[in-house]
Amino acid sequence: GTWEGVAWDAIPLAAMQAWTDDFGAHRFGGVESANQVLARVTDLWDAARQHPDAPQVWITHAGVARSVRLLSQGFRSVSSASQWPKDAPSYGEWWRIDI
Repeated sequence: GTWEGVAWDAIPLAAMQAWTDDFGAHRFGGVESANQVLARVTDLWDAARQHPDAPQVWITHAGVARSVRLLSQGFRSVSSASQWPKDAPSYGEWWRIDI
């Protein structure tokens, strides 16, 4: 998107405000909204739940990891930035989330 690779403090305040005003639906940077990312990951999550005994490893970026965390807590959409998980695995780290 528009802001890929741009430092947070270099993004105009108006762009950040538009995103936080409509966090779930706003397509920050022009690509996907938080709820679009969550919906895309939900499709995979639901497919994985069809085979709960099959071990799976997902190698992802932080947005997908945060989406999985939300799904594991029963969320299928978000409306505010305060609902989006702040933590994510750091480089080389991993989470185990049972389906």
